[in-house]
Amino acid sequence: MAKSFRCQDAGVVCRAEVTGETEEEVLAKAVEHARTAHGVDLAQSTTLANFARSVIRDDGKS
Repeated sequence: MAKSFRCQDAGVVCRAEVTGETEEEVLAKAVEHARTAHGVDLAQSTTLANFARSVIRDDGKS
């Protein structure tokens, strides 16, 4: 089942959504999006990365 991450679910005012086949793929895309779009380096913060991982959902579920 595909996975997705939405910035809105993390409390960020942003309409971006990234999807992938695995949680790791989605997290990698979310980290890149956070860095380029928001200037936040999730790779440097375990707490932020874990939070981002916690809001990854199976596609079709909120």
